[in-house]
Amino acid sequence: MASIQPEFFPESIVSYVPFLARDKRYETERPYATDFPVDDIDGADVTNHVMEIVPVTFHNVRCLKEPLSLDSNGVCFIKATTSLRAGEATIERTPAMEQYAREVIAVLRDRFPQYTDIQCMDFQVRKRSPAFPHGHKQIKVDHAQPATVPHTDFSRRGAYLRMEDIFPDQEALYRQRQFDLINVWRVLEGPNDDWPLAVCDYSSIDVEHDTTVNDALHLTRVGENWLLHHSDAHRWYYLSGMEEDDLIVFRNVDSSGELSRCFHVAFNNPSAQGSLRHSVEIRLVAFREGQMA
Repeated sequence: MASIQPEFFPESIVSYVPFLARDKRYETERPYATDFPVDDIDGADVTNHVMEIVPVTFHNVRCLKEPLSLDSNGVCFIKATTSLRAGEATIERTPAMEQYAREVIAVLRDRFPQYTDIQCMDFQVRKRSPAFPHGHKQIKVDHAQPATVPHTDFSRRGAYLRMEDIFPDQEALYRQRQFDLINVWRVLEGPNDDWPLAVCDYSSIDVEHDTTVNDALHLTRVGENWLLHHSDAHRWYYLSGMEEDDLIVFRNVDSSGELSRCFHVAFNNPSAQGSLRHSVEIRLVAFREGQMA
């Protein structure tokens, strides 16, 4: 496909996003959501989320005078060529995915020398169904769909829960070490503007008032992440016309729970043309020098 020319890059897009509402019920109960049916459990609901749909302005990273940084903003955009192609992308650890992990780790080592050891945790592949977002739950889909609620993948406690899943019986690997849980996200076929991934500048978030812990209930395990309440102060960014060598690198959480983190969401781009979004992300644990206090 031909590259999108710079003169066609919009400076910003307005779209509607569902945020977790600042509802009084969360004064006495924690937000939660399941990814499995609960019809056979009396009185159970798949989620207790109360949402508010809010218009959000998404600014184009291509129009920024200064780049976003992992340390200050929780996210950065970098260029890097990798070998993975759309037909090879899967959540399984195939030879192609293992090669992709090695390539991404090499990119991160070069860009972020503070990481002394980087290991792959897992992969996610999303391919938007034509039925998404209306009706996709009533039909069978072969891939995960875009995530439409602003979140981080893990809270601090959720990071350790997931590490236990990924590295069983290896507590010495991570319990006393400083680490970041990093995502690297890209499209598999570009240029693409369909349901792009947007990121929120961490420096625009009031962590105490704008974020809340959410229980992520799976059939065989329990996770925990952060959800975001809406605020007009938030600054949201996306990259128009993403190519296959455009990588979004962001931190979900660090071992202390205190460093910048990246709340992210997919949004409906009303001006998108071309193919439906097909993306791959790899989640990694990146260790830094030093022991936990």
